[in-house]
Amino acid sequence: MMREMVLLPNSQVNPETSNNENETNVTPTTRNVNFVINDGTDAIQGATVTIGEITGTTGSAGGCTLQGVADGENSVTVIAEGYTSKTETITVSENDTTFTISLVEE
Repeated sequence: MMREMVLLPNSQVNPETSNNENETNVTPTTRNVNFVINDGTDAIQGATVTIGEITGTTGSAGGCTLQGVADGENSVTVIAEGYTSKTETITVSENDTTFTISLVEE
C-alpha cells in the first residue's frame, strides 16, 4: 500500500499518526512569543500572560516569553493586580513575535 503525503510550508507531517491512507496529520508551526506589558508608560512586573494553556509572568522590565505558541490568531489574556485584565487577539507569524499590551489601572 502506498501513502500519499502532502507537505505544507512551515509544517511537520507525521505519517505514523495518520488515521487513514487519505489523511495526513499536520503539526502547526510554533514560535516563542515575546510580550512587553505596561501601563502606557511604565513596565508592569508580575503580570500573568496566558495563551491557551501556556502561561508566563512578567519580570521587572515588564517582559516575558511564551514558548510553543502556534502561528496564526491567538487569544492572549493579561492579568495584573491593581489593573483591569485585558484579552486581545494577536496574529503570530514569522515576522510577528513581539507584542506590547497596555493595561489600565483600576
